[in-house]
Amino acid sequence: MLKLLKVRNFALMEELTIEFDKGLTVVTGETGAGKSMIVEAIATLCGSRMEQVLIRSGKDYTEVTGVFGIQPAITERLKQSGISVENDLIIRRKIEKGKRQNSYINDQIVSVNLLKEIAREMVDLIGQYENQSLFFAKNHLLLLDSFADIGDVKSEYANNFHRYRQAHKQLQNLLEKIRQKDDKIDYLKYQIDEIEKADLQPGEEEELNAEKDLLTSSEKRSLLSGEIISNLYEEENSLLERTAQAKKSFDELCNYDKKLLKLNEKLETIVFSIDDIYRELSSYHSQIEFSQERLDFVQDRLETINKIRKKYGKTLQEINHYLGNLRKDLTTIETQDETIKKLQERIKNTETILNKQAQQLTERRRSAAVTLQKKILELLFQLGMKKARFEIQIADKEMDETGKDDVEFFISTNPGEDLKPLRKIASGGEISRISLSLKAVLSEADKIPTIIFDEVDTGIGGRIAEAVGSLLVKISKKHQIVCITHLPQISVFADNHILVTKEIKGKQTFAKVAQIDGETRKLEIARMLGGKDITKKTMEHAAEFLEKRQQK
Repeated sequence: MLKLLKVRNFALMEELTIEFDKGLTVVTGETGAGKSMIVEAIATLCGSRMEQVLIRSGKDYTEVTGVFGIQPAITERLKQSGISVENDLIIRRKIEKGKRQNSYINDQIVSVNLLKEIAREMVDLIGQYENQSLFFAKNHLLLLDSFADIGDVKSEYANNFHRYRQAHKQLQNLLEKIRQKDDKIDYLKYQIDEIEKADLQPGEEEELNAEKDLLTSSEKRSLLSGEIISNLYEEENSLLERTAQAKKSFDELCNYDKKLLKLNEKLETIVFSIDDIYRELSSYHSQIEFSQERLDFVQDRLETINKIRKKYGKTLQEINHYLGNLRKDLTTIETQDETIKKLQERIKNTETILNKQAQQLTERRRSAAVTLQKKILELLFQLGMKKARFEIQIADKEMDETGKDDVEFFISTNPGEDLKPLRKIASGGEISRISLSLKAVLSEADKIPTIIFDEVDTGIGGRIAEAVGSLLVKISKKHQIVCITHLPQISVFADNHILVTKEIKGKQTFAKVAQIDGETRKLEIARMLGGKDITKKTMEHAAEFLEKRQQK
């Protein structure tokens, strides 16, 4: 619902704020006062192009802001676009002289296309405006289905169609795999065989690297250990010989001073340790071997491990996981003939169900279309379009998520004219009355909360104008209605009445807007009845109009 409209430097409107309420709101005023500018401003909020001619003379920019109640239907779409949503939706349009126009939703700049997409869910501009919902043939099917009350059948059909499409997609994928089957099987078997033959073991790479280091260092290790053995024992004046000589002298020293016995024991331990080191190192030295054959094997094995890791995973766990997936894919391909057979059977059964449900939808739609056509024609007759023909055409189409029906509304407004798509109607007055009739019949089905009617009273008056007013009231029970009108017969039906006046100050013209009721409203109704010269009689006539409306 539109809650507030604020304009700055917009044509005749320098700075205006208009609050809107639920129910039926009429906007009246003398010709040229600026009533159409209100609709133009709302159209701007809905994505109509902002032309620089709309900028008020002497100003550098124009700006229009609208505050709307949020709808659950568009909340998710806004979130997908990264726009935060709380209580209200604020749309703002701005254009500066010589610069591009900008659009904002909740202070976040957006494209005009997104703005139009969102606005179409909130506002229906009835007149000659591009976002009028009834101009979009795709909406005709939705409106007819809602009128036919086939939501349950349609939902069940849509679920089945979704499953049908998923199964069909799965089948196509499998058939594509069959076309590549032989090559795919050979490649999968090759990969599986390569990993299995490699037979990688936990910790194997670390052990092999350690062994490789030992093999490549065998010559150096033999040389170093030999030098140590020679220094410890084998060469003349070796470390063991000198420490043994020192021990012998220490033994003799202890004969003279017993306090040195503990120290002598330490030296004895050193002598034994040197002897142990010599014996163990000699054993180690004798076991040092170099095998080129073993080194070649270790290096080849490490190369195999490295190749497997590069192709199938960095760790043994990743490689085994990849191997498991390969085996699973191979099993799937080798057994897919049976899977394909089951899928084809499922698709066939689902298609049978879908065709039956689609036929039910078509029958319900055709039956509802006859009733809807009749109701629309009755209302068009009441609205003075006695020669009009209205037809809902249902054509076959390829099955999709809505069924097998293309639905479009057609109309002929004058005798002898062929039926034409509703979107081809040129007259603003005809568009408004046709839309009014459709909205009246489909008010329960139509989910757009705010409807703006412009030119709804073109070429009518008297009893037909009253019929228009009654229909507007009916629609306003389910929607917020804003109607620009020149007719008192329509104005008296309003729950809210906005008066637009023009004021001239010096060389400038200003549009003023006010909510009116009571005597002020009676005076405006009298003006609409009798023109500028308001007499006592026209005031009484206005009071009578208002009183009759209140009684209804």
